[in-house]
Amino acid sequence: MKKISHGGNIYKKAKEMGIREEDILDFSANISPLGLPEHIRQAMVKAIDQTINYPDPDCSRLKEAISKEDAVSETKIACGNGGADLLYRLAFGLQPKKVLLPAPAFVEYEEALSAAGAQIEYYRMTEDFIIKEDILEQITEDTDFVVICNPNNPTGILTERERILRILDRAEKTKTFVMVDECFLEICKNEKEYTVKPFIEKYEHLIILKSFTKLYAIPGVRLGYILAGSEKVIERVNRAGQAWSVSHIAQCAGVAALADNIYKEKVIDTVAEELAYMKKEFYKLPVVLYDGAANYLFFRTPEITDLDKQLEGHGIMIRNCSNYENLGRDYWRVAVKAHEENKKLIKALRMILKGEE
Repeated sequence: MKKISHGGNIYKKAKEMGIREEDILDFSANISPLGLPEHIRQAMVKAIDQTINYPDPDCSRLKEAISKEDAVSETKIACGNGGADLLYRLAFGLQPKKVLLPAPAFVEYEEALSAAGAQIEYYRMTEDFIIKEDILEQITEDTDFVVICNPNNPTGILTERERILRILDRAEKTKTFVMVDECFLEICKNEKEYTVKPFIEKYEHLIILKSFTKLYAIPGVRLGYILAGSEKVIERVNRAGQAWSVSHIAQCAGVAALADNIYKEKVIDTVAEELAYMKKEFYKLPVVLYDGAANYLFFRTPEITDLDKQLEGHGIMIRNCSNYENLGRDYWRVAVKAHEENKKLIKALRMILKGEE
């Protein structure tokens, strides 16, 4: 397992660079470019007075809202203190012995599952970073848990739904849990063509991970949830964590988020427009760009391994992907942000990679 690190740590980076946190242009964390929506801000402010009481340990109102949004029974929903909290709850609640992870993929999967004692096996994707049919060969009776990140993090590449359904068919035969991480999928234009939410009742071993962080720009609030084909999974996840893992403020933020789809539609449209702009500009640079669909771009700068350090000179922070399994030191990920910010990144990259002034 490679060294664990994450994007979005502006506090540490500001200290290293000797500048203020607000002076960093952070492209390392993939958050909505539209920022915190006003209706969620108001809901959180209104919730402050009720923090004199313990939060609802059952997240009743939030589960009701999620159930309505995702058309899933409340008994098949578990809420947590962000996606990472739920990964650890799944790991310690299910206690899988052997886990199959795609490589590369979000480093927290391995950290959580390894902490619970799981043996990690990798499905190493080839240079196109596409999950292919041969993954089925690695799902055996000995495989307890499989992770599919859709779209993949860090590549942004989508796995077609039919392929995931074949994985689920195989997993039902081998009694293997399959967790599909859809945290970034709801920001994609074609979410309905790829989500496996409609199949939650069909597959007993299906688990879907969701988060409010990316779409609603509230990473500091910490709020996520899972959907599970089996109520027993929900019971074990709930037992694996503390009763009050989701604050009252976070629960109110989630209810408010799901009550208004206008902001979501604006984010999807903005990301699609800016993603197209950034891809067009990146194709003009001496980089290898992968055709992802998420709110971030994944690319390689052959033999240039200090791009992040060079961009720090421009006050820009990007995600160094060298700690992802199956990636080298010249792979990078950048978020899709607001247009003016994206222009600043492109300008800095032109200066560094092409020598333009």
